[in-house]
Amino acid sequence: MMNRRIRLTILTSAAVFTRLFLLGRKSLWIDECLAWGASRMEWMDMLNAVSSGTPHPPLSFVLIKLSTLAAGSGEIGLRLFIALVTASAVIPVYRLASRRISEEGGFMAALLWAVAPYSVSLGQECWVYGLNAALSLWFADSADLAWRGSQKAYISAVFLGILGLMSQHIFLLSIMMASVLYFSVPSRERIPFLKFLVLLLFLALVYLPVFLRFREQFAARHHRMVSAGAQIGLERLFSLRPVSEFLRIIPGGILPVLSANLLERPRMLSAYFVNIAVVFSTVILPLLFWRKWKLPGLRFLLPALVIPFVLFIGDDPTARQMAVLWIPVSISSAGLFLRFRWTGPAVLILCCAALVPYYHMKEFPYHRSNWREAVHYVDSIASPGQEVIIFGGKSTALAWEYYSSSDIPIHAHRGRDPFAPDSVRADVSPSDYLEEVLENSRGDVWIINDIWRAPISGLIDGFNVCEYRKKGEMMETGLVKRHAIVFSLYD
Repeated sequence: MMNRRIRLTILTSAAVFTRLFLLGRKSLWIDECLAWGASRMEWMDMLNAVSSGTPHPPLSFVLIKLSTLAAGSGEIGLRLFIALVTASAVIPVYRLASRRISEEGGFMAALLWAVAPYSVSLGQECWVYGLNAALSLWFADSADLAWRGSQKAYISAVFLGILGLMSQHIFLLSIMMASVLYFSVPSRERIPFLKFLVLLLFLALVYLPVFLRFREQFAARHHRMVSAGAQIGLERLFSLRPVSEFLRIIPGGILPVLSANLLERPRMLSAYFVNIAVVFSTVILPLLFWRKWKLPGLRFLLPALVIPFVLFIGDDPTARQMAVLWIPVSISSAGLFLRFRWTGPAVLILCCAALVPYYHMKEFPYHRSNWREAVHYVDSIASPGQEVIIFGGKSTALAWEYYSSSDIPIHAHRGRDPFAPDSVRADVSPSDYLEEVLENSRGDVWIINDIWRAPISGLIDGFNVCEYRKKGEMMETGLVKRHAIVFSLYD
């Protein structure tokens, strides 16, 4: 039998390795470029820009800036600290699952966090959701101890709760999930309800000024989503999308969303059926049979699975925003691995096999647009006098700047400052802006299209495009004679 120190050493080593391995292989995607742009600013300028120009609290940007100061602004430097923080989450997963189930089950559940493509991907992008996931798991572990009477854990939960609220608004879901843990502790073992309530009220007071600060950003985000045609409301909650994202909680974005297109891809369809079996067995089955399996640590957790899905009422989240599900997943999977010991190695082998295609990718599975190759291609083939037009997302100018080594003139449809409020941006349609630039430029136009709404053929109908290339599943390049364009419609 391994002691706890050996287990923690194995877990930490595995989690750090899977996140640092090929950390710089994947191209930055558009939001990572926003994080890079923020990291170049002075501290106060960055904090002001983030709070006025994004819907995200600043803590993740602080961590990413510290990462660049320590390791440089290359892909590895940008992602390093996020990778290490998410790797550290194996510790609370192990502690929480061991306390609720058993040491053996907790060890296997923590190994699942270490090698699941979902968590590895979160740890390899310099964006806000990796830190949110790690803080959610650390908070849940501390809260579970605090509910059982530990004063040190109570203070730790307060501190981690503040950090979580400073990292992401959706950390509120983590607080809700941890509250469910309180009621699943036997009444004779848990702290008085008033003490539990005091912690929640204190965190609510801490979050209130954060919420007020970001009200305009919430409204702007909602407007952008509605303008982009996103289906928002209760009907979204009862669509296929929530089920599709739930099924990606272990494999992450290497599996596509559920759609009829899967019927045309037999191998992917087979992988989907295997994944459904894995997710159902590790997440749902133990929560249904906790009484029969004599696992009281799982009671009340089945209804808790519903909590993250409230996001679909007012947003269009992916699995990356639902990392709070790993609180019940860590406990339920430990229950399965304890009850049927062969399932732990089997699930871990499947996850390791799924990491092979993940590491092979040159772009993130949720954002399959290879800015590195697209920009390098245009840089290498563009002739003097040509220009670049950048449409769509607020950070596309930063993506070009990060990878370009040329002095090709660029035109940014929505301005070059990604942190400027939407209210100050010109409300000009892409086609009108394109026509305006074409009238005033003298060279040909390169197109780099980061496909979020339509391919090139649907964006510039009526123009002849040559030198067409695909640079990733969601990235196209092409040349329109007489001018040069970069087109991205991510927003």
